[in-house]
Parts: sequence; structure tokens; C-alpha cells
Amino acid sequence: MQANSCGHEWVVELTCQEDESHLDSALIDVLGDLLSVDNFAIYINKHVTLQAPPILINTHSNLTYLEPSQAQLILNKATPSKTRVIHTTDDVTTYIPVNHSDTILGVLIIKTKQLITDRISALAMYILNVYANQLWILHKSRLDPLTGLLNRQTFDKKVMEIVTGNGFLLPREQADTKRCWYLAIVDIDLFKNVNDTFGHVVGDGVIAQVAKLIKNNFRIEDYAFRYGGEEFAIVFQSQTNTDALNALTRLRQRVASHDFEHIQQLTISIGFLELQSADTVSSIVNQADMALYHSKKTGRNKVTSCHELTLRKEVRISQ
Repeated sequence: MQANSCGHEWVVELTCQEDESHLDSALIDVLGDLLSVDNFAIYINKHVTLQAPPILINTHSNLTYLEPSQAQLILNKATPSKTRVIHTTDDVTTYIPVNHSDTILGVLIIKTKQLITDRISALAMYILNVYANQLWILHKSRLDPLTGLLNRQTFDKKVMEIVTGNGFLLPREQADTKRCWYLAIVDIDLFKNVNDTFGHVVGDGVIAQVAKLIKNNFRIEDYAFRYGGEEFAIVFQSQTNTDALNALTRLRQRVASHDFEHIQQLTISIGFLELQSADTVSSIVNQADMALYHSKKTGRNKVTSCHELTLRKEVRISQ
């Protein structure tokens, strides 16, 4: 798609995107048209508001792939709205920052035989800033306003990305370390009593505090959602079912020992399972809910694995 001298058509193409992956694809196409070269790479921090290493979004780039830590070093040297150029004997490498509100979210790396013109450089920076603003808008639209966690509408899509193999937002440099994705459903025990006794304002405060504990208990590359009401979903990575159980047990213990304003103590119950590629979202949630129900039914303040329930069922059948 070609654009006029000010790039109006390209801006329209970027700002009409309502899906992050489509926005990335549109940016790649726009920059391909603008630069008329294949030797470019775009590294972006997709977390926007958090300090996270940038990832490569045009994965078919002809340039040498940079690990997230290497790309982060380039970002650390970048200055908002300022292009950096490095000349070597064979080529010229141009680094154009991706800015949003004076925060550098990423960098465009271009390798050419000759220095690109000032007009192309300025237009590329403008296009990248439009992209960053649209990325920010999409990011905000995915957040629950009370907790700052991802919202329910984002949940189904993210789970499907993961079970189809497209869910790793931050590639791990320890590629030989096998990790699996797990889903946990978390519910605040006896939350109705909190609302009935202290009112909904206090109840909202409790939900926000539990959300903060969840966020602080998991890594930046994991996903935490407000699933609905006092219920949360966590999609996270662990090497084994035991490791996943331990991570969720730590969360349960931290919530149980936390001093909540007005109500002092409360507990949570959790059910979880490993995500399998053949599962549908409804099947996955149903299994996690069964494990959660078991935690509730057997006394609350517990973590139950679907794997554990399956083993118990097999033992009963064999007896």
C-alpha cells in the first residue's frame, strides 16, 4: 500500500486496527512500503506500562535476531525522538526509537548500504509513534478499571493463543528449559459476607488488594485476569504440575496472611490445570472450575489440581 508524502493512508491503516496482532502486521507492511528494503527489525515492549524486554514482531526479518536482553541494551542507549546512526565499512545501521509520552517502547533497526534520507527517517519515526499510541489504546482497552488486571473479554483470546502455540509474549533465553502453561481460577472465599457486612466500597477495595497480591506473586510474562466479580484467572508457566501447585500455594498463603483493611483476614480457593493444545476454552474453564469447586467443598483456603482429581477418580475406579 503506497501513501502520499505525509503518510496519511498509513496512519489511517494503523489507527483503524482493533487487534494487537493485526496492528503489528499493519506496521510491518507500512514500514516495508516506506523503507523499500527487507533489512529491518522491529523490537517492541508489548507490556507498555511495565519494564519488560522488547521482542521482535517481524519474525521473518533478514537481520540477525537479538535476544530480549540484547535488544534491551539498544533501548537503554536510545533517546526519545532521536535517531542514532552507525557507519561501518560495509553498511549503515539506523536505530529509530518507538516513543509514547517520552517513554521508549521499542526500536526500529534498519540496515542499508547508504544512509536513509532525513525525510524517510522522520516519516518512519512519525509512523512508529502512531503505532505506539494505538498500541497504548489497545492495551488500556484490555484492562479491568478496578484492578488493573486484564479483563474478561481478553481471557478467551489469550487462552486460545496459548493452546495454539502463539502465547509466549517474552521468549525465554533458556530455550532448553521446558515450561508448560497452566490456568488457575481463583475465588475469594465467603466474599458475599464482606459486601453484606462492610459494603461494596470495602468489597471493591478487597478485590483490588487481592489483584495486587496476584500480580506481585507471578512473573511479568504471566497473565492475570479479573474473570468476574470476586473471581480471577491466572495463566502462567511452570516446569511441572508440582511447581505450579507450589506457586499457587504461595499465593494462597500470602492472601491468608495479608492484613486487609477493615476486614483483617480472608482466604482464597483455587483450582488449576495444565493447558493442552486439544482443549477448547470452555472445556479448560470447566475443568478448572471443577477443581475450584473441590477446594470450596473440602473446606476452602485450598489449592486443587485437576490432575490430582483425575488420579483420585482413577484410583476409585480401579478399586
